[in-house]
Amino acid sequence: MASWEHLKRIFDIISLIREMIVSFTNDDNEEAARKAKAIVEMEREADDIKEEVIDKLMNSALHPLDQEEIIKLIMTADDIAAHCKSTARKLLYVHSNEVPPHIKEGLKGIVDLLYDEANALRLTIEALVKGTNDVTENAEKTERLEEAIDDARVDLLAQILKWGDMSEHVSDWIMLKEAVENIEIASDKIEDTADVLREIAIMRGKPL
Repeated sequence: MASWEHLKRIFDIISLIREMIVSFTNDDNEEAARKAKAIVEMEREADDIKEEVIDKLMNSALHPLDQEEIIKLIMTADDIAAHCKSTARKLLYVHSNEVPPHIKEGLKGIVDLLYDEANALRLTIEALVKGTNDVTENAEKTERLEEAIDDARVDLLAQILKWGDMSEHVSDWIMLKEAVENIEIASDKIEDTADVLREIAIMRGKPL
């Protein structure tokens, strides 16, 4: 199913952004740049799949409600990829070797949480497809992880702003701050996607 291929691309992008952050925190700028390029390319592939799905829906015999479910799912999930791409691009403008170690660790920690949240979303999808009764449980797990990311973001932004008072390059702390904001928005979109899946389960009478 094309919509599932779209979601798989998004999960791959989240794995890549996690790998890129590891390279970034290790000051491996060449590898970070390669990962960023791969993220951009994969996000473009996800866009192509999204457009293919929408084109097929326009000419399908699916009930309008079913079409609406698929479109809502794919459009919500697509925002996850877009914000991961923005994160990757912005980090390329940061001098990683000048970022304090505790901020690098905070960045890595928040992306690890994003990866865990994506895994909870994957389990939500699998529960819906298999018709098991843990759709709500996994969807709620994404919500808890989103809240953890939001809390971590506030603390990390405070550290970044404090570092910004003495940073040599203004662009470093500004772009890093913006990248963290994109990570948080991607997290919000994962939670939103899980909510869409829960709505689909309710509408189709699937076990929750």
